[in-house]
Amino acid sequence: MITNSNRTSESSRLRVLLCLLLLLTACIAAVGAISSSRANGSTRRGIAASTFYFKIAPWVIEHTASGQQAEFFAVVADQADLSGAAALRRKAEKGRYVHDALWTKSQASQRPVLQWLRERGIEHRSFYIVNAILVKGSREIAEALAARPDVARIEGNPHIRNALPQPDAVLEAPSQPQKPETIEPGISYTHAPDVWALGFRGQGITVAGADTGQRWTHNALKPHYRGWDGQNADHNYNWHDSIHDSVGNPCGNDSPFPCDDNGHGTHTIGTAIGDDGMGNQIGMAPGAKWIGCRNIDRGNGTPARYIECMEWFLAPYPIGGGQGDPLKAPDITTNSWYCPPSEGCSVATLQAAVEAQAAAGIMMVVRADSTGPSCSTMENPPAIYAASYTVGALTTGQDVVANFSSRGPVIIDGSNRIKPDITAPGTGTRSSYNTSDNAYVSLSGTSMATPHIAGAMALLWCARPQLRHNISGSRTALNEAAFFLAYKQCGTPGPPNNVSGWGRVDILAAASPTPPPCPPGSNIVPVLVENFDNVTPPALPPGWTATNAQGPPPLWVTSDSGVPMPPAYSPPNAAFIDDPAVVSDKRLDSPTWFPFEAYWVRLTFRHNFNLEASSEDPNLGFDGGVLEISTDNGNTYQDITAVGSFVNGGYNRTISTDRGSPIAGRRAWSGNSEGFVVATVDLPYSLYLSKLRWRMASDNSGSNEGWRVDDPYIYECHFSGTPTATPTSTVSPSPTATATATPSATPTVTATPTATATATATFTPTSTPTTTPPPTPTSTPTATSTITPRPTPTARPHATPRVRPTPPPRPSP
Repeated sequence: MITNSNRTSESSRLRVLLCLLLLLTACIAAVGAISSSRANGSTRRGIAASTFYFKIAPWVIEHTASGQQAEFFAVVADQADLSGAAALRRKAEKGRYVHDALWTKSQASQRPVLQWLRERGIEHRSFYIVNAILVKGSREIAEALAARPDVARIEGNPHIRNALPQPDAVLEAPSQPQKPETIEPGISYTHAPDVWALGFRGQGITVAGADTGQRWTHNALKPHYRGWDGQNADHNYNWHDSIHDSVGNPCGNDSPFPCDDNGHGTHTIGTAIGDDGMGNQIGMAPGAKWIGCRNIDRGNGTPARYIECMEWFLAPYPIGGGQGDPLKAPDITTNSWYCPPSEGCSVATLQAAVEAQAAAGIMMVVRADSTGPSCSTMENPPAIYAASYTVGALTTGQDVVANFSSRGPVIIDGSNRIKPDITAPGTGTRSSYNTSDNAYVSLSGTSMATPHIAGAMALLWCARPQLRHNISGSRTALNEAAFFLAYKQCGTPGPPNNVSGWGRVDILAAASPTPPPCPPGSNIVPVLVENFDNVTPPALPPGWTATNAQGPPPLWVTSDSGVPMPPAYSPPNAAFIDDPAVVSDKRLDSPTWFPFEAYWVRLTFRHNFNLEASSEDPNLGFDGGVLEISTDNGNTYQDITAVGSFVNGGYNRTISTDRGSPIAGRRAWSGNSEGFVVATVDLPYSLYLSKLRWRMASDNSGSNEGWRVDDPYIYECHFSGTPTATPTSTVSPSPTATATATPSATPTVTATPTATATATATFTPTSTPTTTPPPTPTSTPTATSTITPRPTPTARPHATPRVRPTPPPRPSP
């Protein structure tokens, strides 16, 4: 948010001076209390009185003077220990553990204080996420609570004025939807469209916005709202309003549906996930879903409103209240608001709530302050906390930090912490607005940079599921992939530094890390290449075999039509298997392959799956697919992760253990990929006589569309110098069962003996490594090939991928 940094700094200094004077007054009063008590022979009582004065925040002392009443928090001394959540792997486990630990602790430790308040008829409200009680009362009540040993401190609930950015340009909604010719510049600058081209658009991730609310019916937001199924809206667990006492607000109080009283919240969530399908590609992760909580009343916030939204995010509950459900918690929250100590917000009031979200596996992305460019202008919660992923703003299209973006180090809490953590485009950002379902405006501020990072994190977790809800690991992945911007202002140039953090976000580099470069003179050499296109469906290519270890036909086949759509990544064909409603174990095995004198080996393939999974738990699958590998020519198989590691596109769910699946308890691909996505695996170079197996296993419950696999490609970085041999292959026929199909909407198969190709390696001395093309299916094919550049992945509409050194050249079929 853009504000006048000189006025803000001057105001901040005056308020800090006032707070110091109030604190000095309290100290003098405490000393007086000690002297008076000594005079009366009550020294011990006087010392106790002086102690509790230091527990009361200066804002509370100021606003309860002369008999006034104010709202303040009685923060309970006994806080929950959430460290055990770190050892839990799944978000569902983390969320339940954190919620239950906080709830149980608050119920036990708040009971005596709540009883004391009820006995006196004092207005109050309990919060479990910070283990504090919001009280409305006088100075005497504040002092009585502070004197209790089970109360750690008394902190204020001031009204905070968030200076929201004003539109750079108001674009009146036309009679017809706007159709820009390009993706928004800030989105392109992060390389998000290149990640879309890999198939990762944020599928399976939920982003929550804490802001002025959201216009949920906006064309760029409605299709992505978690409460909209295409026909009906259900706002339970998907929307919450923490504004209860506003006067004259256009959304009223306690709105039962998402409503935006300013436009700021509609804009920020649009930058995270927005896309109207008509060319307004305004969001980073258009495949993600969103939910919302209104915590600002036309720019006015309070710590209680902020905490209420964070508590709802931890375990969303229905409209009007009810039991919270941690399974419905968002994955990521985007937060473009602040709580300045200069306006009475204590430094530590929100810290426990922020840390609780992190412990639950929720990534809390937070705007940096907008009071730059001076050093140590990063002074407001929640941006100052280590648990917040704090975002500075760049001038869009330039690697220059915007003048208004606040700098570190953080000194207000004595930490000297480096902030921001990372930077993203933040000027002239065009996104959705609340004036109509078709309205778009351009805004500038760190508020606009923040949802770029929330959306980037959604893309990262979609592309690399192994990082989901690993807060530190995910921040490290995004930080280390950032384009570093060295700034000597405000400390050492880093990385990180106190101006740009780790640098400008590069989501492609984070979502699809490149392999090490080949040494000079070395070559990228294909080891296994298949596109399933040189056969007539349902026949499999030579050397590929399909078996059902359990369950009835059909087997794996090639297919050029049907669901899941699209039927192939590189038309016309892909390998396909159904997902039946009975227990089955269906396997597709590759020909034998092995690397040859390699520095490194990498596997990529595309797949499109829609396999039965839980609709309640986004981490739980019922039917699923795994990739296995044999390193002894097909005698035994183990999961691919036993010898290799996913670079991207790894397993996204855990298969249920109570429905009879042959792969119960294993990590697998399950649910809906929503189109073809890439999977990349780094493999050891020491493999020999290896085979791959794509294995689909179903349980005894429901069914779904199935699984399609296309374009498996193994390549290596071949030793430089003169190799001793170049691998070629010969193929000999051998009887085996191959799937054939009769024409129908769902392929059916009959097993018939036929000749298939079995690859064996021979070597011919040559001075340089060469390869020959994949065989045309005949009874005795011979492999000969020439390397041509591998096609660049086709982007979604309007996405123009940047040129990257990988994937390497691939031979044409």
